[in-house]
Amino acid sequence: MRLDDDEAELRGSRGGRRRDSLFGEPISRVFVPRAVPAPALHRAAAWLLFALALVTTLFAIAVARTLYVPIGGMLVVAAWLSGLGIFAQTGATWWRRAVRVQLTSRHVLWRRGRLRRSIDLRTISFARIHWNPKVPGVGDLELVRAVPTGALRRTLNIRLHDLEAPDAVWAEIRGVQVTGVLGDARRPVGQRLDRGERVLWTEQPSRGRWIWDSTRAATLGIALFSAAATVRAIVGGAHALRVVMAAGLSPRSMPFGALAIAMSVSVAVVLFTALLAGYYSLLRPARLRRSTRYVVTDRRVLIQRGAEELHLDRDRIVDVIDAPQNDGSHDLFIVVGGQNAHAHALAGAFGERAQPGVAGDLLPVLRALQDSDTVRAILTPAREAA
Repeated sequence: MRLDDDEAELRGSRGGRRRDSLFGEPISRVFVPRAVPAPALHRAAAWLLFALALVTTLFAIAVARTLYVPIGGMLVVAAWLSGLGIFAQTGATWWRRAVRVQLTSRHVLWRRGRLRRSIDLRTISFARIHWNPKVPGVGDLELVRAVPTGALRRTLNIRLHDLEAPDAVWAEIRGVQVTGVLGDARRPVGQRLDRGERVLWTEQPSRGRWIWDSTRAATLGIALFSAAATVRAIVGGAHALRVVMAAGLSPRSMPFGALAIAMSVSVAVVLFTALLAGYYSLLRPARLRRSTRYVVTDRRVLIQRGAEELHLDRDRIVDVIDAPQNDGSHDLFIVVGGQNAHAHALAGAFGERAQPGVAGDLLPVLRALQDSDTVRAILTPAREAA
């Protein structure tokens, strides 16, 4: 039986005979993404597009039965929206099905057909893990490289989607032994350490301070605007239905039912948007804060926030910046370094007004600490030794 290219590459990599065509390095492992349901954002976009397609179709029915005008253009728009919804639902799964992740002696390579992305193992500053809430033991592994601050600041990272046991994959990338506790997202990060690794300090952020950034403020603005639009849609829709009834359209007719359903679906979509944006701006940050845990070991700094984790080796730490806050707590900004990169702009540590990372990507920042002196004393020797 003839093997396809991926299976041949996988078998060749296990035997050490296969070499990467880009760098000519022997491939030690090939990781294949798991087939998982579409991400939540894609599913939400798909349902929104399906709702718009339904509303367009219902309005087309009402127009055709009352005004007797051609509705071909409206039906084409509805079909186009349905197609976009199907693509939003299945596109990510289809795209990732052909992705392969190769690990060589010096690089991590993402490959899909002729497309290539790579990152040098020596330049990886830290990793983020995003566990899949629907599929146990599966998640995304994001490899981040520290870059200079100021005018040269930019983002250099590569995200490996839908990997089985992404923390075990990260252990292989780091060149440490994979233990049996890896791959279980139900365990706290402090219980999934390397063999022989010891916890030196752990703490949760205090809950007395709310941090607002531009993204969170914009999300709250969307929630308020959507709430106002919901009220306006309810009032306007009721008025429109009364007008068509006064014009002689029977409430039991098909056009009236189509209009009523279309308006109800439109109101539901806008109301759902308001509720979702309100949750992300007001409730979710508090839940994330309660689920955040900071762990410092003799080898790494680990941050766990719900289904997200950040793994930072201590030998990558260049400096620790202590930022006292008005409520008596302290924010510790960990400046990381790597090959040809000396720092990473971290959420206000270098004077930025915006403070990302509250509900966005995890960053090497220990926020709202009561015992900052202890962790600084632990991390400072590692910095001086480097």
